[in-house]
Amino acid sequence: MKKWILIIVGIILIGIIGIGIKINSDLDDVVEAFNSEHSLKEPNLIILSDSISPNKKYKYYEYQFDKGGLGFSRIFWSVIENDKIENDLGKGLIPQGFKIIGWNEKNELLLREWNPTSELKTVSELQSGTIINGMKINVVE
Repeated sequence: MKKWILIIVGIILIGIIGIGIKINSDLDDVVEAFNSEHSLKEPNLIILSDSISPNKKYKYYEYQFDKGGLGFSRIFWSVIENDKIENDLGKGLIPQGFKIIGWNEKNELLLREWNPTSELKTVSELQSGTIINGMKINVVE
């Protein structure tokens, strides 16, 4: 009888540990989202480059966050409207696995697949013609 109770308790403990590990990994994603607000007003935002579209309607930013003693975040790209006073870079955030490489003559945003580390897998399958924050994108090789 005691043997079965110990087995059941052991299985329950393994399940609780597994759930705890899953919750912890999910919380890391939540903490990253709260610690790095994608806004032009964010004090730890470092803009690496920006560019206005040929028709002056949109602007893209290449940026990262200064995490103090932890170093810098990964690089992000976002496209927002240029004619508005827009500060929310999260609206036009380019999905992980892609980077902006510029504009074409049709005022489309040119993207390229980008995997900065060998562990990163492309999360999103973007295709040419997809609209991000009102801007048509073109994925190039």
